[in-house]
Parts: sequence; C-alpha cells; structure tokens
Amino acid sequence: MARRGWDEGGSTWVWRRRLLAWEEESVSDCAILLHNIVLQGSVLDRWRWLLDPINGYSVKGTHHFLTMADTPMKRGLFDDVWHRQVPLKVSLFAWRLLRNRLPTKDNLVRRQILHIDDNVCMIGCGTMETADHFLFTCDTFGRVWFLVMQWLHLYFVPPRGNRNHLFQFGNLAGLPYCSHSFIQIIWLTYVWVIRKERNNHVFHQHVADTHRLAGSVKLLSFQWLKANKSTFVFSYHGWWMHPLYCMGVM
Repeated sequence: MARRGWDEGGSTWVWRRRLLAWEEESVSDCAILLHNIVLQGSVLDRWRWLLDPINGYSVKGTHHFLTMADTPMKRGLFDDVWHRQVPLKVSLFAWRLLRNRLPTKDNLVRRQILHIDDNVCMIGCGTMETADHFLFTCDTFGRVWFLVMQWLHLYFVPPRGNRNHLFQFGNLAGLPYCSHSFIQIIWLTYVWVIRKERNNHVFHQHVADTHRLAGSVKLLSFQWLKANKSTFVFSYHGWWMHPLYCMGVM
C-alpha cells in the first residue's frame, strides 16, 4: 500500500493490488475509526498516557489503577477469544467469527461472489450456510457439539448466535469460576476443528465422522492445555474420562 494522505472513505489511499471483499470491509471499518480524527500539520506527534495525561506513564500509577480502582475492569466477549492457551491463529479465526467476517456462503452471496442459489450448506441438509449453521445447527456438525456436551456431562440449551453461544457456554452458571477458562478453550477448540473439517469437505470432498471430530476436540484441547498451562498435570486418559475433575469442578 502507498499512502498519499487521507480523506473520508480512504479514497486517497493507493493499493498495489485489488482488495478482496473482506479487506474492503476492513478499510471501511478503519475509515469509521478515523472519521473524527483531525491531523494538525503544525503540531508535533507525541505519546500521551490517558490515565495520567500530565505526568505520563509510570509503573506505580498503572499498578494503582489495576489494584485500587473503584470498579474492576470488565472483560468483554472479544477478550475471551484471545486465550493464552490456544494458538494465535485460532483466536484470530474466532475473532473473525464473532464479527461475521468468515467466507461462509451467505457472506459470499452478500458480496456477490456466489449466486443466491448456491448458498445451501455443503453437507447437503438443504439449509442456507451461515457461520451459526455449520458450527452448531447443521445435522452433521451439530451432532459433534452434542457429543462434546455428553463428554462434559453438561446440559446446555444453546442460544441463537455464536456470540451468545460463547458468552453463555463460556461462563456457565453453576460451575466455579476456575472452570471458565477450560470451558472457553473447549469452545475455541470445537469451532477450530469444525472449521477445518468444513474446509476439508469443500476442497477435498472429505466425509465427516462425528465421533472422530469429537475425539479431535478432546485431543486438541488436551494438547493445548498440556503445552501452555504449567499447572495442568493430568494425563490424556484423565482428561478424556473425567474432564470436569481436571478443571477442578469435582
């Protein structure tokens, strides 16, 4: 990209190649963020620490804000996808999922890349393919979610929408707070496994086996925990047989 200044809509930006549909949407998002910013050519750029604009950043002031604030900082839904125990590419995928930025058939139709008659689920259930559908309600992939819930010995009525799904499942009432991080990892593992299987079906005509996919969720979540969580001392057999116990629930 070569930049030649800025105006509303980014029309003075010159791109070295034609942008993809999702990149054009990103430019629009950027334009919205920069809409109210006024650049002053006569003023030098400088760093400014919003917590203390006069004295600037200090470790002491930051520590005071984090530990002595009247109201604790609230975690947003998007914070849950940036999980330290999962690979960055998985968090990025989940972030795009929650923002509905995946190249699902409904989005490709909306961007006029696919014809409206080509928007049905690739599994063959006859329903329009959306992110929510192929992840949670498709006849095949929805069965995988049911098997994961059986493994966890949990009863969960899934809400509509992947955002609500993550929020309610990732913060299951009745389970101790220490388990929520594990639950979120399992959710991220599930959507990643289904995403890969969906692509295998599209590009390689691979036929999904629901029990194998559920096993992949168990194995991959265990591998991420074992590699990135030093306090996780359980074996794969223990994780497979008693996941809630490994989370500290039982």
